[in-house]
Amino acid sequence: MTTNHGPVALVTGAGSGIGRAIAVQLAARGYRLLLVGRRTAALEETGTMLSGERGIAWRAHSADVGEAAACARAVDAAVSAFGRLDALVSNAGIAELRTVAEHSADDVRRTFEVNALGPAWLTAAAWPLFERQGGGCVVFVSSVASVDPFPGLGVYGAAKASLNTLARACAVEGERFGLRAFSVAPGAVETPMLRSMFTPSDLPARACLTPEQVAAVVVECIAGTRDAENGRTILIPSP
Repeated sequence: MTTNHGPVALVTGAGSGIGRAIAVQLAARGYRLLLVGRRTAALEETGTMLSGERGIAWRAHSADVGEAAACARAVDAAVSAFGRLDALVSNAGIAELRTVAEHSADDVRRTFEVNALGPAWLTAAAWPLFERQGGGCVVFVSSVASVDPFPGLGVYGAAKASLNTLARACAVEGERFGLRAFSVAPGAVETPMLRSMFTPSDLPARACLTPEQVAAVVVECIAGTRDAENGRTILIPSP
C-alpha cells in the first residue's frame, strides 16, 4: 500500500457508516485515502476493506474534527503521506435526539464544533493547497434536517445548514481556480449514529437509505458527473 499514483482524498468519519462507504467507493476509483476519525481501530478496519483494491494506498489518522488544530494537522497529514490533496469529504458528525430546550450550552457548542466548525476549519486549511494545485473538490455531508428539522434534531439541523451555505460560498469563491463544492443532504441513513437515536421499531431499515446510496452521490460529485449542481445542496430523501 505504497503506490504514488492516483488522486488523493481525505475522508472524515471514515471509521463507519457513510464515511466508510465513501472510502470504499473512492478506492474502487483509484483514490489514495487519508481516513480520519477518532477511533484508530475503526479506521484500520475500513483500511482493510480497501486492501482488495490493487495498489490502493491508505493511512489512518486519528483526529477530533471538533478542534481547529486537529483539522489543520489532518490536512498536513494527507500532504505528508501522499504529496497532494484532490478531494476533501467532510462527513464526520454527531447528533443526539433532544429538543432545543434540552440542549445545554456545552451540547450546543459541541454540536456546532463537529458538524459545522470542523468542516469549515478543514476547508480553510486545505484552501491554499487547492489554489496552488489549480483545483479540487469539497463535499460536505449535510442532512435533510438542515432544511426540514425533525423534532429533536433542530440544533443538529441548524449546524448542518451551515454546510449548505458553505458549499455555495466555496463554489463561488473557488471558481477562479477550479474548486468545486457540494453539500449532500440525505434523509435517514442506516448508520450507528441513527440507531443511537431510533430503534428499528421507531424507524425500520426499509425507511432508511443505505450508506452506499449516499456514498454514490458523494463520489459522483467528486468524479465530476454532477458539476451542474456545483455549489448546490443535493437532497437525498429517505425511501
